[in-house]
Amino acid sequence: MTPKRRKDEGRRCQIVQEFVKILSDDTKRLICFLYMRNYSDHEVRKQLHLSEPRLEVLKLQLAIELRNAGI
Repeated sequence: MTPKRRKDEGRRCQIVQEFVKILSDDTKRLICFLYMRNYSDHEVRKQLHLSEPRLEVLKLQLAIELRNAGI
């Protein structure tokens, strides 16, 4: 891995951490936290007591917000 690539990955990680910090919705923050720890969709739904359609809506909202943040 080149030093530039490591630097880019470190910056990306920092951007994601900043994004998660500013999330006002605790459920979305927990979803991000669980996915960063490699939980499956099923495990996330079980931990947060979410229905499958509700999780899909939240994931779509997060995807849009991440894209808008440049991630």
